[in-house]
Amino acid sequence: MGYTSAERALAVLNGEVPDRVPIFEYLIHDGVFGRFGYPDIAAGDVDTYLKACSQCLDICHPVLNAPFTPGEKLHADGSRSIIERWMTWELPPPAAALTEAETLRRLKAAVERLEAGGPQPDYDSLLAERKRRDAFTGDMLYIAIGAGCALPYDNTEPSIMLYADHPGLVERRMALENRRTMERLQATAYPALSAAAIVWVDIAVKDRLFYSPDVLERLFYPALRDICELLHARGVRVIYHSDGDVSEALPALAECGINGFNPLEITAGMDYTSFKTHYGKRVALVGGLDAVGTLAHGGADYVVEETRRLIDVAGAGGGLIAASASGQIDSSMPTENVMAYLETVWEYGKY
Repeated sequence: MGYTSAERALAVLNGEVPDRVPIFEYLIHDGVFGRFGYPDIAAGDVDTYLKACSQCLDICHPVLNAPFTPGEKLHADGSRSIIERWMTWELPPPAAALTEAETLRRLKAAVERLEAGGPQPDYDSLLAERKRRDAFTGDMLYIAIGAGCALPYDNTEPSIMLYADHPGLVERRMALENRRTMERLQATAYPALSAAAIVWVDIAVKDRLFYSPDVLERLFYPALRDICELLHARGVRVIYHSDGDVSEALPALAECGINGFNPLEITAGMDYTSFKTHYGKRVALVGGLDAVGTLAHGGADYVVEETRRLIDVAGAGGGLIAASASGQIDSSMPTENVMAYLETVWEYGKY
């Protein structure tokens, strides 16, 4: 049977074995794009970006207005937006500006804003835009649905202290955010728009979970389960993304109903042999190729060797969508290494 790129990726997410291992990336590498005839994609030219991705990927991330014009924006509250060619970063105000009173004011303002609600996305407009992009994505599966689940704090001290002092208010904000997410998915989550969705929620750091089991059990897993149930009811597959070592959480994540896990960060302590053994029949691995020691700093021959090992172990009998364990392919990785990886999957990854 001949597979399109989208069919190949969906087969794996459905627990089936396609003709070869598919490839999924957030591809932001000008050198690789140049190899496929797109060396200098202009800022904001998403159409050409998607066309370049479709030359080598079976499934790709949602994208908005990338690449960007690099720069920096300073906002009135002291926060900053750092804009790079392929990424943007939102930096909070200086620590001195985030007094306890200011942090609490921001939380209350967020709750008020969420309680007020707002318009939902227009499905017909989104679908029309996706269909327009079909001319550029070819038969690649372009994920047009992204979502997240609210968590009570991040890795900053003001955020942690705010939850310690005002847990009820923080959890109110979380509930409202999750409700808005579900409302948006109710309005937009259909296979005609996107046959797969990605849920981004980082719950771990290197070597451990960032949140306690109690926080995850009470506040995170129920929200993720709700998202998975809604998407599955609509016929949409779910890829869940978290950096860090999430080994301890994988049983619960599988129970929530995810179809694929991304990216299995090798340098954080995760291991695809263990993942395949314990979850390979329930959850597809969408990742697994070491980004640091292999793609960024290994030679092309080593990349070929490690890519073959990933396919032999994690791809045995299906269950693998190959991807970098960093969640992206960027210019820190030599072009020759990335091409060695892609070409190895294309040839060696056949079933």
